[in-house]
Amino acid sequence: MRLSGENRVFAILVVFVPATLASSWLKWPPSVQFFLAVAAVIPLAGLIGSATEELANRLGARTGGLLNATFGNAPDFLVGFFGVQRGLIPLVKATLIGALISNSALIMGLCYISAGLIHGKPKFRRAEAGHHSVLMLLTVAAVLFPSSGAMAICGGTQCTEGGAAQQVQVLSIGISAALLVAYVGYIVFSIFGVESWRRPKAAATPRKVASGTWPTWLSVSVLVAATGLLIPIVDILTGTVGAVTKVLGWTDVFVGIVIVANAGNAAEAYAAISAAIRRRGSPGGVGEDSGLDLALGIASASSIQIATFILPLVVLLSLFFNPMTLVFGWVEIAILGLMVLVFNYIAHDGESNWLEGLQLVVLYAMAAIVIFVLPSTAFSG
Repeated sequence: MRLSGENRVFAILVVFVPATLASSWLKWPPSVQFFLAVAAVIPLAGLIGSATEELANRLGARTGGLLNATFGNAPDFLVGFFGVQRGLIPLVKATLIGALISNSALIMGLCYISAGLIHGKPKFRRAEAGHHSVLMLLTVAAVLFPSSGAMAICGGTQCTEGGAAQQVQVLSIGISAALLVAYVGYIVFSIFGVESWRRPKAAATPRKVASGTWPTWLSVSVLVAATGLLIPIVDILTGTVGAVTKVLGWTDVFVGIVIVANAGNAAEAYAAISAAIRRRGSPGGVGEDSGLDLALGIASASSIQIATFILPLVVLLSLFFNPMTLVFGWVEIAILGLMVLVFNYIAHDGESNWLEGLQLVVLYAMAAIVIFVLPSTAFSG
């Protein structure tokens, strides 16, 4: 089996995985361990993206996008799991909301730029884009509602103890349960295709598989192995981030939103950009497997999984370690809300171009500058 150019690069970059493990065993400086771990996450996430893209060739754009989101979000969940154990609540929150911002702005912006430069004005299905837009708005609600409720409970100030803090925690637990219900419904509708109580069985149609694709067992094996290797890598990453922020003077929020979140989103970015470039769809650029259809599916599926599954799951798991709430700062909420609104506006007409993609990337760059300059206290919810 021949590897593509991208997979050969990822195979070479996998050297960072043993290097990271060795740096931990040999007690190298924490900053070295941290950046090696960030570098190690990228090829592992890229291999996850390659495997899920192969599965998407067999299963279609919608299911393939959700599979990519399921495995591609493993770094975000692991950062949350190890982070709440170590009490790194600002880092965990920043990483999760950073992944949402990256999906809606940076990744989709790069997809539009790539597809536009190669295909001119690539088209995609407006109805499907509208479905993704609604899902992206739900991600904003997932952080806006509990944050608004906490402001009302605490009287516009941050409450960290007493009855008000307990009320905020109860609020977060209740909304987390509601979000998990929404996620179950999303799985039932998107994966199992249950649109009504009585749904006639569709006639089975043979699916052609392109020559040279990975067999299913190999794709699944790569997904499992890469995800398994992420566990010790993310453990090292979260264990050294505190020392890195002190040495470099960066905030936990900047590290989480910009560095860790984008390293964890490498799988989504690779798969989405590859789809936007390579998959032309049916004549006219619109079809079940249109490139931007798959790219939109990856971005929205990843975001909805983080907002309705990973984020509430981490909140519930944090109760056993260091309790975390769903309360975010208004700067984070404003940035996410603006990115999602622009994402929805660009997606409403069923076509795009490289300039619209550039505008999304510039918006993300401006947000990153704001996050870098502001102190952590400006983001704490």
